[in-house]
Amino acid sequence: MKTRLISIDGQQIGIAGLDEVLEELHKAGKKPDASLGDYLLGRLRKLNYIPPAKEEAYAAAFIGAYRRYSDRKAGKTEQGEKGKGTWEGIPREEIPWFPSILDDLCDGCQICLKFCAFGVYEYDEKINKVIVVNPFNCVVGCSGCVPQCKPKAIVFPPLQILETFKKK
Repeated sequence: MKTRLISIDGQQIGIAGLDEVLEELHKAGKKPDASLGDYLLGRLRKLNYIPPAKEEAYAAAFIGAYRRYSDRKAGKTEQGEKGKGTWEGIPREEIPWFPSILDDLCDGCQICLKFCAFGVYEYDEKINKVIVVNPFNCVVGCSGCVPQCKPKAIVFPPLQILETFKKK
């Protein structure tokens, strides 16, 4: 069983069994719509802790993940999917290279959003901050947005983490 990182309320959360559940739904011919929220929560709660106060955000993220999964299976792609695919022969979703935004430092200036051409970021008007919405659109090894961020709110894992994924 795989664990996949998805963005929930701007945070990257590892969800065990997500790919398997999405595949089951796809094979059953289910359409990605809001009616699947409770089903997805119930199935994935068996393998993951889902905070009760965040159920709505988790359900929305699960439905979004299923919509993207269904679109990929149908051969459709989103504008922001430029960075996806594989890296060193490994599916992009398995490479933990993407930015995190330190909420307490982000001032909502949106410079990173304007700089990144891969659709990694989105501006959240409710919190007046930029959030990571498509972490796996980030080009592996790229951190060009970091020097653009004056408050230093963007962080990446150490570059050395990629060495563990390179083929010997």
